[in-house]
Amino acid sequence: MLSWMQKHKKYLVVTIWVSTIAFVGAGFVGWGAYDLNSNRATSVAKVGHRNISIQELQQKYDNLYQYYNNLFDGKLTQEKANELGLQNAALQATIQENLLLNFADDIGLSVSKDDILKYIIADPTFQKDGTFDKNLYYDILRRARINPTDFEENLKLTILLDKLRTILNLPASKEDIAMMEASFFMQDKLAIQIINANQSDIKIDEKELKNLWETNKNNYMTKTIYGLETYFIESNKNDVNQTTLSDYYNENKERYKGSDDKIKSFDEVKTEVVKDYNIEKSKTDALKKYTSIKKAELATNEFVSINEDNATFSLDEIKGAKVGEVIKPFTYKDGYLIVRVKSITPPQPMSFEQARAMVLKIYKDKKKKENLITIAKESLQNFKGTDIGFISRDINGSILGLNESETRTFVSQLFETNNKKEDYVILEDKAVIYDILEQRLLVDNIDNNYKQITQQNVTMLKNNELIKDLTNKLKKYYEIKEYIKR
Repeated sequence: MLSWMQKHKKYLVVTIWVSTIAFVGAGFVGWGAYDLNSNRATSVAKVGHRNISIQELQQKYDNLYQYYNNLFDGKLTQEKANELGLQNAALQATIQENLLLNFADDIGLSVSKDDILKYIIADPTFQKDGTFDKNLYYDILRRARINPTDFEENLKLTILLDKLRTILNLPASKEDIAMMEASFFMQDKLAIQIINANQSDIKIDEKELKNLWETNKNNYMTKTIYGLETYFIESNKNDVNQTTLSDYYNENKERYKGSDDKIKSFDEVKTEVVKDYNIEKSKTDALKKYTSIKKAELATNEFVSINEDNATFSLDEIKGAKVGEVIKPFTYKDGYLIVRVKSITPPQPMSFEQARAMVLKIYKDKKKKENLITIAKESLQNFKGTDIGFISRDINGSILGLNESETRTFVSQLFETNNKKEDYVILEDKAVIYDILEQRLLVDNIDNNYKQITQQNVTMLKNNELIKDLTNKLKKYYEIKEYIKR
C-alpha cells in the first residue's frame, strides 16, 4: 500500500502550484485572434489589476502539455492535446492563478529579492554536490532558452502563490484521516468475468462514417504548408590546427555533454568540434549572402514546399514570419540555410477521403466500446464469474486475463468510482464484469509511514478544495476580461 500511495501521489491530487521552469515538448500555440486595442496589445486577458501576457499563457500551456505528456508516456500529440482542451485549460488555470495573485496583493503579501534568492539557492536543480552553483544556474537557463531576468520575474509569482498557500493551509483532522484510511485500505473479494472485444463484429456503415466526419470535420485539418525559397551555404572545410580546435573546445565545452550531463573529453568529440568550428567560421559569409538576398542582389537557388510533418529543420522561425520575409541564416546540416517565405497556405478541413483513415479509427473505437457495453450488460443478467479472492489498491502484478496496465486501470475504477455490488468496467479492448462478494478494512494494521502519507494527501485535498472555493468567490470580486476571440 505504501508503494502504491508513493507512486500515485501526484495523481491523487492535481494542484495549481506549478513549477516555473518547463522543459517542454509542445510547440508554440496559436491562440486565435486578439483584441489589439490600446494597452491590450500585449495581453490575452486581464484579471483585476493584473494583465496576463501571451508568454504567461504559453508557459502555462507548456506546463500542462508536459504534465499530460508524462501521463501519456511521452506520446502526447498536438491533436490529442487539442482534443483534451489544453488551450482552454491553460487559459482558465492562468486566470485562476491571477485571481489568487490579486488577492495576495490586496492582503499585503509581497516578494523581495532575498525571497527570490533563497528559492533559487535552495533549488536542487541549480546545485552541484549539494551547493548552489551560479554557473550551473546560468547554464541551465541558457540551454532552456530562458532569460534569467524573465525567470526570476516569473519566480516571483510562484513565491507569492506559495506564501498565500502557506497562510491558507488547513491541517487534516482525525476524522478526515480516518475517512481517507477507510478508502485506501479497503479490500474487496471479487468474482470476475472478462469479455474480449471482437473486431470482426464491427460492421462499417459508410453513411454513419461520413456523418461522423461531417460532425467533426474541423478536427481533421491539413497542415500549414510553407512555400520557401532557400539558399544553402556550406561551411568551410579548411584544415584547422590542433591548438585552435582545442581552444574552441575549451571555450564551448558546456555544449559537449553526455547523457550523464558530464562534459566529454576533447578526443571524444573532436569530430563535432571540427564541424561546429567550421560552421561558426562560416557565419560571416552567411550573413553577407543574407544581406544580398534581402537586397535582391543574390537569388535563391531552391524551392521547397513543406509542413510540420516533412520539414527537415525547425519551423519555429518560419511560423512567425510573413510572406516575402527573409529569415536570418540558421544552422542546417553542415552549414547555414537562408529562407525567403514565398507562400503560406493555412490549414484547411480535409475532404472525407483525406480524413477517412483517421475517422475510421475513431468510428471503430466507438463501435467497439458500444458492443462491449451491450455484451457486459447482457452478461450481468446471467453472471458466472471466477472468484479471484481479495484485492486492494496496491495490487502487485496482474489479475488473470489482464495485463498489469489493464489491472491498474480496472482496480482504480473499482475503488474510485464503484458504488454497485455488481457492475462492469470497460477497458481498451475488453470488459471486466465483477461481483463484490465481500469487503474488509485493514485500518488496524496501518504503520506510521502509511499514516503520514495519508495525512499529507488529506491535507492536499482539503487545501485544493479551499483554493477552489476561494477562486470561485474571487471571480465575483475581481473583473475578468478575456481578449482572445474564440
